[in-house]
Amino acid sequence: MRRLWYQALEQQKGAAWVKWLNRSLMLLVLLNVVAVVVESEHQLYEAYQLYFDGFEIFSVAVFTLEYGLRLWVCVESSDKALQHSLRGRWRYVYSPMALIDLLAILPFYLSFFFGVSDWRVLRSLRLLRLLKLTRYSRSLALLLTVIRQEADTLISALLILCTLIMLAATGMYWLEGHVQPEAFGSIPRALWWSTVSVATVGYGDVTPITQAGKLFSGIIIILGIAIAALPAAILASGIINELKRRRESFRLEMVRAMENGFLDFGGLRYLEKVRIHIGISRAEARLVFEEVKQENRLQTQTRCPHCAHSLMIKHPPGHVHVHSVKLRD
Repeated sequence: MRRLWYQALEQQKGAAWVKWLNRSLMLLVLLNVVAVVVESEHQLYEAYQLYFDGFEIFSVAVFTLEYGLRLWVCVESSDKALQHSLRGRWRYVYSPMALIDLLAILPFYLSFFFGVSDWRVLRSLRLLRLLKLTRYSRSLALLLTVIRQEADTLISALLILCTLIMLAATGMYWLEGHVQPEAFGSIPRALWWSTVSVATVGYGDVTPITQAGKLFSGIIIILGIAIAALPAAILASGIINELKRRRESFRLEMVRAMENGFLDFGGLRYLEKVRIHIGISRAEARLVFEEVKQENRLQTQTRCPHCAHSLMIKHPPGHVHVHSVKLRD
């Protein structure tokens, strides 16, 4: 039973009810986000408070049960660090996805135990339940994987961006501080202008008026366009590389499965499981299948010019040139 629930919740595979279970949980998360947004209108919340509170209690009960089930079945993981009944569950509690599940229900229990029914900050934190969708969306899971892989590079880019913001604020403090002390009279005051300028937003509420300040602003804005785009470029490059890596991994699995030149039903089921686990689309999997099938189809049979033994040469598309080399005694 525990293994069955592990496959249903963590691997999302099994009978038809598993698909409906995960879709229902996704729908419940989305409905919770809608409820949090709608009940911010106080008139609507006061008019339908009973329904909002009832839906919140029901949602917390479901998410608490889900959290408990995941904590119960985590020892079925293939990760040996999680297989111990006590230490494994303790490690799971501190995993990123388990922390997201905990944050989804924690605001309710905090407000309940502290007896505060209108703690707006805690009630707004229920929007963190939106992060639970990363369990059910492979695209979001892919993005989180890329962020973890490119974390060092992203942090470096953000540090460069913060450095530029600080330098811009310092420069405007020296150039415009004596002219506009209310806006640039100190470096902290100039930080607002430097932040919106480097981010290329430019609200226009604070602008330089001296020629040197305008020239410096132009340089900062141009640099901001280049540097602010770095995180997006890093993420885009990381996603492309991760998709290529997954595609190549799936291709290697397919080559192993087609060593005999054909695929049986068991091989197809195995490849489908690999495809779902890796997270590539069916269209991409079909392209890989056609490539591997084409490579396996291109086989040239010939004979050794020396011993006349039969030879089978596998090769990519194109002509095959077999050269006879005369061996010396």
